[in-house]
Amino acid sequence: MITEFSVLARRGSGLSRARLPVPWGRTGFVPPSLGTDPRLTPFSLHSCRVNHSFLSHCRSSSLLPREYEEFQAAVCAGNLAEAIAVVKKSDALLKNTKLDVAITGEQGSGKSSFINAIRNLADDDEGAAETEVIGSVKEPTPYPHPKHPNVTMWDLPGIGTPNYPTNTYVEKVDFAHYDFFIIITAGRFRESDASLAQEIQRMGKKFYFVRSKVDMDLRSERKGKTKVKEETVLQTIRNDCIRNLQKADILSPQVFLVSRWDFEKYDAPQLQETFSNELDTHRRHAIFHVLLRTSEQPLNWKKEALEQQIWKQAFNSGAIATIPLPFLSVWWDVGILVDNVTKFCESFGLDDYSLRALEKPMGKSSELRTVIQFLLAKDRSRDEVFKLLKEATGQVMMIAKYFISMIPGIGTAIAAVTSYRVTGRLLRTFVAHVAEDAQRVLKRALEGAEKRD
Repeated sequence: MITEFSVLARRGSGLSRARLPVPWGRTGFVPPSLGTDPRLTPFSLHSCRVNHSFLSHCRSSSLLPREYEEFQAAVCAGNLAEAIAVVKKSDALLKNTKLDVAITGEQGSGKSSFINAIRNLADDDEGAAETEVIGSVKEPTPYPHPKHPNVTMWDLPGIGTPNYPTNTYVEKVDFAHYDFFIIITAGRFRESDASLAQEIQRMGKKFYFVRSKVDMDLRSERKGKTKVKEETVLQTIRNDCIRNLQKADILSPQVFLVSRWDFEKYDAPQLQETFSNELDTHRRHAIFHVLLRTSEQPLNWKKEALEQQIWKQAFNSGAIATIPLPFLSVWWDVGILVDNVTKFCESFGLDDYSLRALEKPMGKSSELRTVIQFLLAKDRSRDEVFKLLKEATGQVMMIAKYFISMIPGIGTAIAAVTSYRVTGRLLRTFVAHVAEDAQRVLKRALEGAEKRD
């Protein structure tokens, strides 16, 4: 049965789209459901099962059809450099990417009032965010941003309430759903503020820290005093927020002081300007974060597809072990292991060609190689493979296997089974290590691409 599959194939020094007839049922080191084509080597395909959660995010982000197709093809082909290039080159793609902004903090900190102030609504206007009443049960509620059509502000329930206790808050409000955060706090800095900031940073996402109700702080400071410098009080509050966030290992926090009733005063105008200026950065970060978060699944699927083919190589190893020639089995097994670990690296994009393509925009050669931990992914020499084979088999057993193989019947079977098991176990270990290194390389490449922006 012949069908067509759209891939990005290597031609010369670059990449081009190829629509190739794919014979189903052929195997190799690509997913058996895709097969291979004689004109396209299995390891230049870098193909994997389409990640539906990632594509679902792309659809919900309203990507333009052309960019969507290119991005889908690049991700499906495992070409991260091309996928990043597609995201970065299109302003229209960024403008059409939806951004979910979570407004979070303790109950009564002014989250709903902050959203209403951003939208220039009174708290009792129609369509305004409902201000929390102590003891009320609230669900995450979306509100459109007044200036940015594809930005949605989510009014989250307060952390630390009976319905949303601190230890389950992140799961109950589904923190992973949101792309960017604004933490609202009032009065003194609280432990929950630090917990929220740390959780957001742990997820690899970004936030603004907003100290609300500073007009009340100023009034309180003026009581019983005749000389109070407003800017000094505000700077003290700002420094306190920054200091406490830094204690929570937030290195460069962005802190803004606002008042619901004097929203055009203090830091509110600066906050809105900063958000507008950084909006494309936030959108790009959201896309990169989704790509990183969803990359593990296709890599695991590719690993499983490779593991399904290992038995063939192990069978070859066992068959050669039945031949009673001095150390023929060892020499053959080393060759099998070298060839296959090379193919694993090519399949996961850890070959020199793929790494150079990823490193070129970074301007740093060997930058991605520093995160590769599996030695054979860097040095696939026969000597290194022989060391691992000797450790797995045991030097005494390697010698004994030759003499055992000379015993007809039971001796031949023992030698074959030993080689089959050792080779299979090593290949499964190799592909697992390569898959883990591929995830590390993808993470570093995405982080580097975002920093360059």
